[in-house]
Amino acid sequence: MLYREAACFALLAALVGCGGSAPAPAEGPGAPGAPTAGAALQPVRLALNWVPEPEFGGFYEGVLGGHYAAAGFDVQIIPGGPGAPTLELLSAGRAELAITAADDLLLKRAKGAGAVGVWAAFQDTPQGLMVHAEGPIQQLGDVPAGAEIAIEVGGPFHSFLWKRLAWEGKVKAVPYGGSVGPFLADPGAMQQAYITSEPCVAEAKGAKVRFLQPGAQGWNPYGTVVAVADPPPPWTARFVAATQKAWEAYLADPARANAEILKKNDQLNDQLIRCVTERQAPFLRGADGLGAMRAERWEAVAQALVELGLLPAGSTAAGAWRAPEPAR
Repeated sequence: MLYREAACFALLAALVGCGGSAPAPAEGPGAPGAPTAGAALQPVRLALNWVPEPEFGGFYEGVLGGHYAAAGFDVQIIPGGPGAPTLELLSAGRAELAITAADDLLLKRAKGAGAVGVWAAFQDTPQGLMVHAEGPIQQLGDVPAGAEIAIEVGGPFHSFLWKRLAWEGKVKAVPYGGSVGPFLADPGAMQQAYITSEPCVAEAKGAKVRFLQPGAQGWNPYGTVVAVADPPPPWTARFVAATQKAWEAYLADPARANAEILKKNDQLNDQLIRCVTERQAPFLRGADGLGAMRAERWEAVAQALVELGLLPAGSTAAGAWRAPEPAR
């Protein structure tokens, strides 16, 4: 997620903070089935949890390529930013669809959020650590005692790594400020990173980096998860099917959506967007294929959060997600 310090989510904040309720979109073709020829498109709002970037490329392709319109939807994409309250917008009725991550969804549901995950873009989490490629650290288990890592202190990822790898009292966590500047200045530096962000930024500035994935340690929540209200609206399967087609089209040819993203995000350039698009592709496909979700994966995240004390004992992922259904 590029340039966290420069991003803004004023639009989302305004939507959450304004008084009263935003008018709900009119029902489109009125039934869960396929839209009737000539019928008005159904307006739906999709709230992103970050600024426009390739990690949302398939959604932009869905609009630009007509995939959503063909399924009967007029999709408005609402950009996000740091701390974007997407599930809060969903719960408040100010968005019909929200982008989140599996761990965030489970935590927010435990606090009362009425949301359910119905599709996942990232099969492997884009979250990890970044180190200098010239250094000795090849994997997370190589991090030595006495090391210092810039990370979102107190977040689930930080808590998981320190517990699973027994880093408490051995490895120091320092707050991550959102810039790769300190990393570039110190050949021994380590920091958190998203495959869709910091590695490409650092390499554009001349560094050679290595991205350390946490999956082998057991942390692999689905990312860029589409959530809807719980229970899901009757049009959910139709939207999911259109989203799958849109993302497949984006992976086959990202040029159209990336051109639109470049217009909407002035922190990106041709070099960066090309790097991000290439780096994220294997994380989107994973071992199970684009859009897939499995019970074992969701339960592994839930149990990790229980072990960290972030979810009550006995919590599961039951009800938090639904496998894609055939569109009707």
